[in-house]
Amino acid sequence: MINKSFSKGDMLNIIRNFSFDIPNSNTMDKLKLSLSLWAHVNNIDKLVPDTDIYNLKTKEELLDYLSNQNPDKLLTVKERTKLMNFCKEVIVYCNNGYNIECSSFNSVEEIHIPATDIAIHGDIPSVRRAIRLLNKDPSLKEQIEPIVSNRMKKQIELKRNKKVQTHYGLVINRGLFEIRFD
Repeated sequence: MINKSFSKGDMLNIIRNFSFDIPNSNTMDKLKLSLSLWAHVNNIDKLVPDTDIYNLKTKEELLDYLSNQNPDKLLTVKERTKLMNFCKEVIVYCNNGYNIECSSFNSVEEIHIPATDIAIHGDIPSVRRAIRLLNKDPSLKEQIEPIVSNRMKKQIELKRNKKVQTHYGLVINRGLFEIRFD
């Protein structure tokens, strides 16, 4: 049975990524979708390996992945709230010119030590932003690198390539372009 930590969106992403043919999967509720996905995975003979996002190669690995807790949902609501409040305080500290007196912190170590601990939650945008701003701090001894999952890296890449801005009729496309003069 699929672990309850997987949301309907997570299951739909798995169905899309592995190209499973489950009719009306978008209209099903979470319980029906989880039962249909579990039955479909058990009935397939061979799984097309996915090395980009989930890094699963066999049917047994996918069943094990679905039966255990979702690795992307490791925080409880209370822990996530605490993490978000810390990130907000770090962002305020950074936006005030890295001035410790203008923040709720008492010392620089009070910021830098927990910041290295929250780096494992790099899939959360506020964590990435707080660490990016904190890395510009002149008192920081070593850079902190947020740990981002393959799925989030792919989503960030897609967002970066699709970004289109319009300003008073001017359209700005971002991405890689090739210009040839013949």
